[in-house]
Order: sequence, then C-alpha cells, then structure tokens
Amino acid sequence: MKLSLPFLFVLILLLLTPNISFANGGDQRVVEGKYLINLSRSPFTPKANEKTAFIASFVDIQTDKLIVDDLLIKIRIAKLGGDRERTFIFEKNDARVKDGILEFQYTFTEPGLHEIFFDFVFASTPQKVYNAPDFLMDIQKPDVQGESNLSLFIVVGLGAIIGFIAGRLMKRKRLVETRF
Repeated sequence: MKLSLPFLFVLILLLLTPNISFANGGDQRVVEGKYLINLSRSPFTPKANEKTAFIASFVDIQTDKLIVDDLLIKIRIAKLGGDRERTFIFEKNDARVKDGILEFQYTFTEPGLHEIFFDFVFASTPQKVYNAPDFLMDIQKPDVQGESNLSLFIVVGLGAIIGFIAGRLMKRKRLVETRF
C-alpha cells in the first residue's frame, strides 16, 4: 500500500495536534527594545472568582538570558469599562525580583477585559523606570454549578434511555432468533 505525500502530511499533523493544543504559552512584551517580559498564567483562560497564578519572566534581549540583577516591580491591574475607561483595581509597589522571575496570584472579581502592567527599575539604578506595554486579558464568567449538574443529569438520563431501548431491542432479537 503506497501512501501519498498529502496523506502523510495530514496524518502527521493530526498526530501532533493534541500536543500543540495542550501547550501552555504566554504573552510577551518588549520594553524599549532591550528587555522582554513573558507572562504565563494558570489557568490559561482565567475566570472570575477563581485564583489565577502568574509567572512573569524578565529577559535581557541582548544576552537572551534572564535578568540576574535585582528588580523592583510595580504591578498594576486595571478593569476596562464599557468605553475602554481604565480603572485600577490592584496595585503592588516594589515587588522584589531576583534572577528574573516573578510569581504572584490574583483573583479577578469580575469578568471582562483587564490590563496588567509591569513597570520596573533595576535596584542598582532606581531612577530609570521601564514602563512595559500592558498585557490584555479577557476574564470569563465563573462556571455556574447548577448548569453543570443539569448537563450531567441530561447525559445520564439519555444514556439510561438509550441503554433501555438497546436492551429491549436485543431481547426482541433473541426471541425472534429462538423461534426460528
């Protein structure tokens, strides 16, 4: 059996797709062409009233390595209003970062668009402030427990009905086969 090249390509793509879909990426922002901030989060799609864990890594683009100097970070989170009006709902000043990694957690109280800002200075030269572009996040509505219970009830009910019908059909088939 000879396999065509397009068939092999599709087969390989299908085999790789599950791995790609579970990859946990992050958002990146370049600051003044010198530094890169990579923001990862878990869960990847945050929901209101559920804790979200963040990891921000600060990289020197020239060396392509994490910044080893101590940083002081100002973290701000803003909720965007209907007319894109910015209202800050969280602010933390002077979070100390060593070896280029900042870990923090936050629980968003409302769904909708939010912005996260990281302004930083090197501890050795605090007079120079680096203002990073914002990270935009769409916070989803929390899951409603009643809706998930209802869908589970519907699935179990449909399974029971299908099982009952299949059982009756199998019983009739056996009765017909034993008569002949």
